Amino acid sequence: MDDQLNWMWFDPQFRAGTDDLAAAVKLVADLLIEYELASGIRKRARKLPDKRKFYVAVEALACNLLLLKATEGDAKLAVPRSHDFLSQKGRNANPVYGQHFIQAVDMMAELELIKKDATGFRHSDRHKMPSLISGALRLPDYLPLDPPDWRSVKRIDDPALIIKKEGKDEDGRAPAVDFNETARTKQWTRQIGCINRFLQNAQIEIAGGPDQLALGKDGQIVAPFRRSLRRIFNNGKWGHGGRLAGGFWMSMERGERKRIRIEGEPIAEVDYRQLFPRLAYVRAQAEQPDGDIYDVQGDKTGRDGWKKLMNALLFADGPLKNWPKETLQQFPVGTKLRDAIEMLCQKHRPIAPLFGTGLGFELMRAESDIIIDVTTQLFKQGITALPLHDAVLVAESRAVAAQKVMQDEFERRAGCGCAIVKIKITPE
Repeated sequence: MDDQLNWMWFDPQFRAGTDDLAAAVKLVADLLIEYELASGIRKRARKLPDKRKFYVAVEALACNLLLLKATEGDAKLAVPRSHDFLSQKGRNANPVYGQHFIQAVDMMAELELIKKDATGFRHSDRHKMPSLISGALRLPDYLPLDPPDWRSVKRIDDPALIIKKEGKDEDGRAPAVDFNETARTKQWTRQIGCINRFLQNAQIEIAGGPDQLALGKDGQIVAPFRRSLRRIFNNGKWGHGGRLAGGFWMSMERGERKRIRIEGEPIAEVDYRQLFPRLAYVRAQAEQPDGDIYDVQGDKTGRDGWKKLMNALLFADGPLKNWPKETLQQFPVGTKLRDAIEMLCQKHRPIAPLFGTGLGFELMRAESDIIIDVTTQLFKQGITALPLHDAVLVAESRAVAAQKVMQDEFERRAGCGCAIVKIKITPE
């Protein structure tokens, strides 16, 4: 992931949420249908099923371009053009994608509705660039862009709420792999579906700031209607990952989350402290240590460095040969990696045998199970909760209740109590 993205990732699930926007989108689609026949791009009119998919693709493109305009910046819209991505089959197939999507993009460019700002390339996983487009001269003639009526857009659930991905990519953009449906995957799908339905009906807003949208740290639009979640498993294994993704609050910088309002109230963040290493202690069937696990030296010195090093060791599949990124500077000059690892192993002997075993993604799966169960329990109590990786965001008045649910859930799984759940209220 780039440190600073200057583009908004295309989201195929945006749709017109008002009759006026739906009518405007239809005018754009009708224009393209007429153009492809008049120009000879197509010799025959599209059959009804293909025409329906074409209209859905145009609708998604139009809604994304409208939201892009609402950011009032110089960002572009990153659209997929890879054949492998656009031709996915099975449960991961999306009706927006296919050859009709590419044709819609190309014709919109020819008719000066959009500009093609950059052609994508991929030299490696680290050196790649998406294809970029933006609104052009004629687009405001068809869409409500002056000002952009972003509240007229809605987001629908993804075709698949459970996603199984190869590799370590968990950002939701790489192609997913298909899988055979089982009773377990059906249960997970129902669970995420219930969470999404509750969130769609909840009173959640973003307060303060200008009446325009912003792009999140992940290149996704930060809009209060982006509430539909999906669960992403990693490395082609159901036991790896399983974290939730897709919520607008997940795209916000931590300091920006204070603008969220739930039922009109400011929010509190209720989170598990040191959850990964504590779950490792559970796995080792060892007694939970008191205090801050990451305070290895006992005086808070270099805490962030010890945290990064410990988590790197839990994810490493084999001996750790290099310092994790942005970690060495957290230690005194001249500190050797092997000495830091030895000190960490001495401090946390019960879980030292787990270092270098690649356990991290299994711990991530346990973490995601806990947060999903906590979120579901809070919903049953009538408490709106926005789940994060190891925390939930709730209205301030509900923070103590959320803390108890989280504490009870950890104790149920760990078989022991440990004061690890904290409430953080960010001043406005």
